[in-house]
Amino acid sequence: MKRIYFYLIAGAVLCFSCAEKEIAPISGSSGKPEKVEIIPSDSMIPGGAVIHYKIPSMNDIIEIKAVYTLSNGQVRESSSSFYTSHMTIDGYNDTDEHEAEIYTINRAREMSDPVTVRFRPGESSLNKAAKSMQIVGDFGGVNFSWRNPDKAMLIYEFYTENGYNEMVTMDILSSKSDSTDIAFRGYDPVPCKFAVNIRDNFGNSSGMIYPENEYVVPLFEIRLDKHIQRTMTVAGDVSWDNWEGRLAHLIDDDVLTVIHSNNNTVPGASITLDLGKKAKLSRIKLYARQHVDHAIYGNGSFQIFEVYSSDEEGDSPSGDWSTWTLRKVCTVIKPSGASSGETADDIAAGKQGFDFSLPIDMPKVRYLRFKVLKVWGNTYSHAAELNVYGNYDE
Repeated sequence: MKRIYFYLIAGAVLCFSCAEKEIAPISGSSGKPEKVEIIPSDSMIPGGAVIHYKIPSMNDIIEIKAVYTLSNGQVRESSSSFYTSHMTIDGYNDTDEHEAEIYTINRAREMSDPVTVRFRPGESSLNKAAKSMQIVGDFGGVNFSWRNPDKAMLIYEFYTENGYNEMVTMDILSSKSDSTDIAFRGYDPVPCKFAVNIRDNFGNSSGMIYPENEYVVPLFEIRLDKHIQRTMTVAGDVSWDNWEGRLAHLIDDDVLTVIHSNNNTVPGASITLDLGKKAKLSRIKLYARQHVDHAIYGNGSFQIFEVYSSDEEGDSPSGDWSTWTLRKVCTVIKPSGASSGETADDIAAGKQGFDFSLPIDMPKVRYLRFKVLKVWGNTYSHAAELNVYGNYDE
């Protein structure tokens, strides 16, 4: 008997699982719904518009839908619930007049006749970024800089010309930062062709953007001569000669020696460097402490620090911070992004040193000063080596 019951239950389950499921409307048909009433308004947004309307006084309307075609031919839909009286239409890359068809939808999934609404989208975020793009020669390469005031997510594709006169990709960056610059280095100081293409999430593209004269000439860059440099201490600087640390180790070309401040000196520990003579600077390279396990992203290694240059002339700058100009806030980034521990890629990046570009419009300077704002895990600070790059342009 138990076996008979088993087969009966199994058969019932099998029949139930094999039955087709029909997706039905929420309720039965109540007839085609009435149309919305468009409320005239001027609600342009970047790449689109906000459409305002009045919903018909019918109890079974659950959704308002717009159907429209973008500048690139892509058909899109936008919808909102009956709880709101407006919807956003976006994705355009021009400011021409466009049309959208607006429908009401009831619980039976029946659609009203369309209402045609005409509008002009505001200037797109992509177009704003494209218009602001600047491509100029930088030390050892090229610098791209732009503004994205709407903070829209945009994709930037960077190109250079290879030996076969073909434009090939150097890098691809996704960013919604409102102000960005990026440099590509490793090029000789001869005319080179560079370009960028900007895309958005709607399939729009700026097309290739070239510098004004199509080619740029990378600036000559060297590592500045350490034989004429010296570390120095001005009023307000802390001692870096603690434990095994010596201030002179900052520029001794040995990544196994360190500078080391005392306890309770971070934030605010500062160092001053005399380059020996004025130079046009391109970047600095910082090497974190190397000879102790887990020190690159731990203990007192720099995480956030500021770079200043002196506005004073002469052989000894003042320690008064009002005579120094902030040039860069630098943040050491761990490639893995892990909150603790270090991957092989993290360690490899740390051993190569951390590069920080300086502003291309920064004047020639002789003195640099560094202020440590944050370390990875202590109140003292340490570093292994600092290289400064640029040229003397004599």
